Amino acid sequence: MHWLSNAMLLDDGQYAWMIPIIWIGFGLFFGIYYAFTAFLASFSPKGVARWLAFAGWFCVLEWVRSWFATGFPWNVLGNIWNGYLPMLQNVSLWGIYGLGFITVLCFTSIALGWKKIPFIASITCLILLYGLGSLRLYNSTPQDVWGIKLRLVQPNIPQTLKWDPKKARENVAKLVHLSKENNTDITHVIWPESAVPFLLNYHEDERINLMGAIRQGSFLLTGGMRAVDVATKSLANSFFVLNDLTDILGYYDKRHLVPFGEYVPLRDTLPLAKFVPFSEDIVAGQESNSLDIEQAKPAGVLICYEAIFSGEVVDKKRRPDWLVNITNDGWYGLSFGPHQHLAMAQTRAVEEGLPLVRSAYTGISAVIDPYGRIVASLPLGEEGILDARLPMKLQKPLSFALWGNWIPLGIAGICIFLSWLIAWRQRKRQKPTNNT
Repeated sequence: MHWLSNAMLLDDGQYAWMIPIIWIGFGLFFGIYYAFTAFLASFSPKGVARWLAFAGWFCVLEWVRSWFATGFPWNVLGNIWNGYLPMLQNVSLWGIYGLGFITVLCFTSIALGWKKIPFIASITCLILLYGLGSLRLYNSTPQDVWGIKLRLVQPNIPQTLKWDPKKARENVAKLVHLSKENNTDITHVIWPESAVPFLLNYHEDERINLMGAIRQGSFLLTGGMRAVDVATKSLANSFFVLNDLTDILGYYDKRHLVPFGEYVPLRDTLPLAKFVPFSEDIVAGQESNSLDIEQAKPAGVLICYEAIFSGEVVDKKRRPDWLVNITNDGWYGLSFGPHQHLAMAQTRAVEEGLPLVRSAYTGISAVIDPYGRIVASLPLGEEGILDARLPMKLQKPLSFALWGNWIPLGIAGICIFLSWLIAWRQRKRQKPTNNT
């Protein structure tokens, strides 16, 4: 998480004093989850019982990290497999927490002895899962949705200039220019998070400046701030669908807000300000993130880090046909952060069996198919456009898309129960019998 330091060095480095606190604080706070994992496992006797308990509690505590104190499931253990697509296919069955559980179970089995059955079975399991994933990829036939041609725009405007009022019109003009070049067959242009520097639903006159971005009959999908209540100056971080006359056809307000970035927890108690140029707290959305988009299939909208929450990216009642993730990772410069963010978005595509389209302000923009393959992408820190077809979703979603995190939690629960059962039997054998 050291890349968070980049955000502290913006605004003339006025938050630079927080860098040591972030480095130490993140380690201390998130280390608590793994401390609890070891603590809970320690109640089981050494050997197979503790091995099973440790893997089970590890899975449960990683899931707790996804919601406790608003949740921050960044870089959970299963994400180490993002560079190995055959292994990543397993998240379509039991999700990223299930893959993390398998990883812990297999790699800690050596503690029982490399000649013992658990270790041999674990290595066999890894080989089998990798082989099945490879077979799944080999048998998959990439297909595109007919009649849809997307253009992702990556302006790569430095974060220090993004919110500069003097540069607002210039920044919009750059987005429009990139959008309209040779766009004769483009049906949907996608701009990143908060790409438009004015209130889209309030400043109707400013929307006229966006008309040149799209041709007649096409649509602009963009991030921007929405005025929820002008009287109270409440704002929402939103995703808009605009037609060629810049009429707002639909919108989605971000539901999962970033603490200290979009609102200040315990504002009346903590003497801290937000790190973004809006003094007011952003208002969380309440509506479903499934949004109907003209001339395209319904999309599940994910704004910024909403894409990191496994099992929470799709409305089960209104299941979409694709996912669109708009983000601004410009805060973190040319660091590991944007690469990690992309990897987690990639995982959501495999979990849900849905293609994911990602438009990032400074990168990495990408189109990902439902098997997690990156069909096309724009590098981090480069200006450009990405024209691509929309990959087709899986016709039959697998178990995780249907049951979500109940699957890994159920597996972890069985493991913890087996650990308790083994411990109970061991205590029963050791209990002295009464001779009469």
